[in-house]
Amino acid sequence: MSSIASVVNGELVNNSTAASSSSISKAVDAASKESGGSLDKDAFLQLLVTQMKYQDPLEPTDNTEYVSQLATFSELENMQNLVSNTDMQRASMLVGRYVLMETTDSTGNTKEIGGLVDSVVYQGGKTYLSINETLYNFDDLSKVYDSAYVANQVAKEETDTE
Repeated sequence: MSSIASVVNGELVNNSTAASSSSISKAVDAASKESGGSLDKDAFLQLLVTQMKYQDPLEPTDNTEYVSQLATFSELENMQNLVSNTDMQRASMLVGRYVLMETTDSTGNTKEIGGLVDSVVYQGGKTYLSINETLYNFDDLSKVYDSAYVANQVAKEETDTE
């Protein structure tokens, strides 16, 4: 049986190992781009499958390493679910409250939008606040005002205009 090897940076490298490293590197780049620069649970699973697909059959990865990686995957998934549920709960507490959102448009300009939160919508793993029937990303939340404070400000503005 013959083995094909090449020299990379002055070291003898098995071509199957080089292909594996290249494939895993490409999978990391693709997963990172798909998830907007951060590795989420789908990207993690994609990397694990790629690693298994391109492992050296003569030196397979130890089972305990796979178990460790799967435990890490499970832990990551649970943490993301916890964050998602916490965001949904926090957002739900804002219904009927006056909030200020800081949104950035496609040109990079920041705009402040204020209003009463009508409802909360959960779509595609993201939480959105509905203000005047327009959805805003929960991550854009800047300030939450107490209803008594808002009432005092409105009364003050009415007094000042008279």
